[in-house]
Amino acid sequence: MLLSGTRNLWARWTRWRKRRPFLAGLLMILAGIEMVLITQIPVQMMIYLGVGAVSTLVFSGMLIVLGLITWFTPNQHMITGSFAGFIALGALILSNLGGLVIGTLLALAGGGLAFAWRPVARPPRKRRGRRRRRAQEQERGTEESMAESTDQTDRTEPLPPVARSEG
Repeated sequence: MLLSGTRNLWARWTRWRKRRPFLAGLLMILAGIEMVLITQIPVQMMIYLGVGAVSTLVFSGMLIVLGLITWFTPNQHMITGSFAGFIALGALILSNLGGLVIGTLLALAGGGLAFAWRPVARPPRKRRGRRRRRAQEQERGTEESMAESTDQTDRTEPLPPVARSEG
């Protein structure tokens, strides 16, 4: 019983993950986390250091939010991907080389993957049980009616000649 519930949960997780640019969002979130972890100094010290330190928090927070938006609203993948690329390039200049270049590379890769992602159409559901039988019965019924209609068209008679009135 527990094993079937676990399989169902795993199948739902896989289905959810495959319907969105999951890896792109994950790379954006990892880039934001990496940028914050590189600058492990107190907030008061960051404010004292100025733009370079504070911008790290801003850029990393924006990357994490963009990664989450990419996961939960996959229709916005082009916008979040392009914003992540711009933020990564801005972080390279303004924020400790973008987390020692590692954060910038992760954000650029995530933004590129998000921008290039294309949604895949869902495969049609398989019909089971009664639906399948109904469909087969309907197909048989249409085949029989088609056969009857072809029999009727074979029995056509030519039209009588048109009487012309001379006047």
